[in-house]
Amino acid sequence: MSERDLIALSSYQLIPRVLHDVHEAETRTTVLERSLVSPMIPLVESGGQKLDTLSLLEASLILDHKEVDASLSIPLLKTEKMGDLMPKIRSLATRGIPALALDFTVLADTPPFGTNTGKPKTRADLAEIRAASGCPIWLYGICSPDDAEVAMEAGLEAIIVHSGAGFYLDGPATIEVFPEIFDAVAGMMSVYAGGVVRSGIDVFRYLAVGAEAVIVDTDRSLANLQAELVYAMRLTGCETLSDIDYDTIFAPLFKEQ
Repeated sequence: MSERDLIALSSYQLIPRVLHDVHEAETRTTVLERSLVSPMIPLVESGGQKLDTLSLLEASLILDHKEVDASLSIPLLKTEKMGDLMPKIRSLATRGIPALALDFTVLADTPPFGTNTGKPKTRADLAEIRAASGCPIWLYGICSPDDAEVAMEAGLEAIIVHSGAGFYLDGPATIEVFPEIFDAVAGMMSVYAGGVVRSGIDVFRYLAVGAEAVIVDTDRSLANLQAELVYAMRLTGCETLSDIDYDTIFAPLFKEQ
């Protein structure tokens, strides 16, 4: 995560409440019809494979990423030429995966800033991918409301807002652009936040601006992140995830020029 993301996250401050009767916090949520103990989906490396995955295992049960069950993980494929991508998608579709994600953050590392050969996708490309996959398609690395609308029009099920594709453009941080993207497509598709998080407090911040879940890229224990999220919920008077909203944070309306 860039320094810009870290600064932006810190500018969204949680507002403590001390006059309430919330003593316990419930963090259970549902993703792809699976009940999860936490709104955090870890980005992990599947053992022995080159594909990264988004794991749908419950946070308290992630002990060995090498044992991730294909039925409980979402393969994360780098976007590339359709001729190279489609055979991989068709092959993965036969494994009973709950969903498939395409990683667009790799577009930041194409020439002249990198050597990746990732390819942008059109609405027609996305519709073809969705038809071939036979499962829900998530897009990882959406940075603009316009892209979110294209994904929605192509019939995709979810987007993961992530600032990675705009790294060399000095694009906006994830949390800065998230509310606008959420307003553009909320209710029509699932909208998640993605990126490195320092603590469960950062997870709370993403949930407060509308994220249904957070794809976390972290070396920290998910149990610790979960404990910090619960702490933040108690201290802001949020008994359930649905209680976390924009009223629980103090966000800057104006920025210094």
